Amino acid sequence: MTEDIFEQLNSLNVRLHALNEQGLVLTLAAFADDSLRDLLFAYMFKNAAAKKLISGYDAPLGTFSAKINAAFALGLTTNGQYSDLNHIRTIRNMFSHTWGQISFENIDVKKHIIALNYSNLHLEFPVTLREKLETSASSLLLELKVAISRIATERDNPIPIGSRIYAGMPGEPESNFDLCISKLGEINQAFEAATGEQKRFLVHAKKIWTEKCLRVISHSSEDIKDLCIVKLLEYVTPSETRFSYIYEGYRT
Repeated sequence: MTEDIFEQLNSLNVRLHALNEQGLVLTLAAFADDSLRDLLFAYMFKNAAAKKLISGYDAPLGTFSAKINAAFALGLTTNGQYSDLNHIRTIRNMFSHTWGQISFENIDVKKHIIALNYSNLHLEFPVTLREKLETSASSLLLELKVAISRIATERDNPIPIGSRIYAGMPGEPESNFDLCISKLGEINQAFEAATGEQKRFLVHAKKIWTEKCLRVISHSSEDIKDLCIVKLLEYVTPSETRFSYIYEGYRT
């Protein structure tokens, strides 16, 4: 991992050295914006709502500023990274919204460059303002890239925090399991003749009794869990259990 980071750092620095001041600022800001988008998306569940939040017309998190605030609010960036990202955003705005000549020596631009945290990857003192911006920003971009990779791995199959409420079942696990299987059998039989809203309700009821069954199994002794799963799969398909995170623990 360390070797990869320094290879990426060297490659990035080569690209940045060839740019003029305006090109450097706009490129760094664009890279940071894209990195924050990827960071937020890596953290979110992969669904249509996540895409609507981050990209597309009038997306709530579509702006650089919104992404910076969202990532920090979710704990995906540090205090120092949050500060540096805002300085880069402000510098970008100065270069992109000014009609006249502007350079790193501009008193307002200079103030924001000086305020950037020093790079953890460059051990020599940055003599010029350009060197300070390049080293600080490139280090920040690589830190975000590492965070994206780590979060994507950790949240490859995340468990939702939100949940529905299911009524409990008093009694012993064995009798409760038999009751669940009996109910699932009745639902399967009724489904064949059902139509319209009744069929929709039976799909809903099957999910409830499948979830109840899985919860009963999770509290059963280890020596019978596999047998219970095999029995359950005589009444429901694996795809009909995907809504439940409990079933994940029984997959092979």
